[in-house]
Amino acid sequence: MRYLLTFYAVEDEWMSLPEPERDAAIAEIGRWFAEHAGAGKIVEGHRLGRGTKTVRLGRVRKKDLPMVSDGPFAETKETVGSYAVVDVRHEAEAIEIAKRWPAGGIVEVRPLAE
Repeated sequence: MRYLLTFYAVEDEWMSLPEPERDAAIAEIGRWFAEHAGAGKIVEGHRLGRGTKTVRLGRVRKKDLPMVSDGPFAETKETVGSYAVVDVRHEAEAIEIAKRWPAGGIVEVRPLAE
């Protein structure tokens, strides 16, 4: 079964880290991805760029006019920094992989519809 792991962090905290510490964290994240990809668990993953736009289309199945705005406006300080799709036997395995995410922050684990 496939799960989407979405990684959230407070971007200002990342950017305030001294460069050597940030580089070390990025290297640790690279090792995490390599370990799980090498084991055949991660089938896709990417770091996301900045400058998100949201297109709001209105209510479900209605003909509201689309509205484009900067970023997703959630009631949170965290932003999505990257994601991974894992292919595992069950949800508990996806959660165990998420628990080992080395960057801190929040990891959302969501099943993908088959």
